[in-house]
Amino acid sequence: MSERTLKQLVGALAVVGGLWLVASLVTGGGGGIDAPTDLSETFEGVDATSVTAVRFIQPTDTVELRPDAGRWRVNGWQADSGNVARFFVAVAEASVTDLMATNPTNHDRMGVSPDNASTLEIDIGGTTRSLIVGNEGPRPATAYARLPDQDEVYLLEGSIRPHLSRQLDDWRNRRVVAIDTSAVRRITVRRDDQVFTLVRGDSAWTFEDGAEVVSRQVQSILSELGGALVGSGIVSEEDSIFALPAGSSTVAYSQSGDVLTEVTLGSGTGERWATAAGDSVRYRIAAFRADLITPTLASVRPE
Repeated sequence: MSERTLKQLVGALAVVGGLWLVASLVTGGGGGIDAPTDLSETFEGVDATSVTAVRFIQPTDTVELRPDAGRWRVNGWQADSGNVARFFVAVAEASVTDLMATNPTNHDRMGVSPDNASTLEIDIGGTTRSLIVGNEGPRPATAYARLPDQDEVYLLEGSIRPHLSRQLDDWRNRRVVAIDTSAVRRITVRRDDQVFTLVRGDSAWTFEDGAEVVSRQVQSILSELGGALVGSGIVSEEDSIFALPAGSSTVAYSQSGDVLTEVTLGSGTGERWATAAGDSVRYRIAAFRADLITPTLASVRPE
């Protein structure tokens, strides 16, 4: 190889290397370049005990979580504790890694422009931390993210992004009732113009007159009262089933005769509303759940 050819080859390699570096910085694949400290600290020290509010801001609406007397509320409503817990797990596992772009002309494509991005705001220690989260990244469980006052876009690793896309009803509590069923000594069911009472004995449940019952049906009622009765959604006043009159109910009593809870269901044979005493919310439940919490008399009697 001649000296001239060698110099040309070295020059070509230098050009290729320079182009690769520019492409890495501008369009993605930062090759492990660390995120700036202030962006990486967005999630530092964040957990369910340290924050005073979390806001998920979309271009059209905002969902806000706030702790209230040991429980979480979302836009003033009781929040789904499971979804709140999963969010804080996602925060604990999140990390900001590769630099993906530095040019703001890439913001719209990556979903981090003001018009199409989601913003996560966390109130902690008297300050508000903000992170703009955009489209899904090049790998599963990643997203593009940047700070509001910076052009640099980084790769956010973890499952934060799905939480920002949840609607208000997805964050709201949908558990109709949850009581300590060991305290239940008597259950009265009203359904289909029939009323019957079940009584807990020393060894088994029976009808009030001592007649045998189908034990699995009683256990289904207790399971629903203990927390299994979860709605598939919230029934708004605009929903057609909201106006349905009450059709059935189940009341649980303690040993002393105090009412532990009362669950009332709307009438009908398909989906219907359900609500518990002391709760103004009407939850949507499927027909099979209605049969579990308010079984028919025929289903409770042994054949």
